[in-house]
Amino acid sequence: MSPDNLARRWRRLQGDALFTYSRVVAFSSRYRVEGWQHLHAAEASGRPLLWTMWHGQLMPFVAFGDRYLPNEQFVAVRVGDERGDVLGSYAARLGSSTYRVDMDGNPFAAGRAVLRVIREMRKGKQSVIAPDGPDGPAYVPKRGVTFLARKAEAAVLPIGVWTRQAYPLDRWDNYLVPFPFARIHVALGEPLLVSGKADEAELEEQIVHALHRVRARAQVLAGVRPWR
Repeated sequence: MSPDNLARRWRRLQGDALFTYSRVVAFSSRYRVEGWQHLHAAEASGRPLLWTMWHGQLMPFVAFGDRYLPNEQFVAVRVGDERGDVLGSYAARLGSSTYRVDMDGNPFAAGRAVLRVIREMRKGKQSVIAPDGPDGPAYVPKRGVTFLARKAEAAVLPIGVWTRQAYPLDRWDNYLVPFPFARIHVALGEPLLVSGKADEAELEEQIVHALHRVRARAQVLAGVRPWR
């Protein structure tokens, strides 16, 4: 077997292991969810749903989504490196679709991948994005969230997810890895109904404030003093 095939197989195995651990967390944990009415309002708007949270909360969000949301209805972009390959394998096991975006490689191919996601959203798929990912700095959004939101004219649904039963990785986003049988606290915020003509700077500010609010609320629900 060639080195490239071995590398691909290794990344697939990593994705499978991540899926197995995540599913154990998803279905062994208990959830406290606040704000279901905001999801219902976003769905009633008839707009594509764009879930968004700070990057450090991505894994507990996936556990929540695996438990309560239709995985097969999700489509998202992923980075074009080895991490993206692992996450693509992980998403495929969940039943979700991803498109590879490598801005350091071919930006035109990356642009086409993003447009495919937008087309899927317009056809009824949901998407998810962590505005400060994948490499930070924490709480500083990239343009991807406003671009997707405006082009898809989406209902942006901010979500905060927190648990004290987790291991925070020692890195830029303090990425939370929940333990099995965790108590996971979820705060859904009011959806932002985005126009294609929305001012980008104003929209970014609205998203940042909304994400700080729901993250802080999830921390309060978990009995943690909110911090930035």
